Amino acid sequence: MRRRLFLTGPMGCGKSTAIARALGDAAALGGGFFTRRRAFSQGHAVSFCLDAPDGSRSEVFLDFSQGSPRQDRTVFSGLGVSLLEDTGKPFVILDEIGGLELLCPEFAAALDRVFARQVPCVGVLKAPGAARSLANALGLEDAYTQAAQALTRRLTEDPDTLVYPCGQFDEHALELCLRWRQEYVNG
Repeated sequence: MRRRLFLTGPMGCGKSTAIARALGDAAALGGGFFTRRRAFSQGHAVSFCLDAPDGSRSEVFLDFSQGSPRQDRTVFSGLGVSLLEDTGKPFVILDEIGGLELLCPEFAAALDRVFARQVPCVGVLKAPGAARSLANALGLEDAYTQAAQALTRRLTEDPDTLVYPCGQFDEHALELCLRWRQEYVNG
């Protein structure tokens, strides 16, 4: 099993759920973060938060409650960097990367340091189609698209990283996460 495992695929197919199910209570032992949907209206997420794996900290970085989207990229330069730089953790959860955080230089640098440390990572990589949808919905500049493509290329070309394309509620994705947990969390 490769040291870094990233699930990718369409929104809502169960990528984050597979990671959370596989890690269970052990998620609280990891560094990094989960991206959570919060405050639903008519079945759609109204806000998105960056959450510490142990549940101790959470901040909203994208909010649609006032109609037009409100972004708070300082969440990534503050809480996001703090969660990535907790080097005492045996593994890192990156659920999900490839979104707004790529436009935060401090976060991008902290992510580079995580990869350089060679710490085991499990996470979700935003699929190219979802990245394009995000860019269109939020009117993100070309720098975002270029950064998302570079991250995807970096991870797919890295011999120590498995990027697995998920289908809807993909049992193989869950099996991969369980194998990753067995090797890198349970020892």
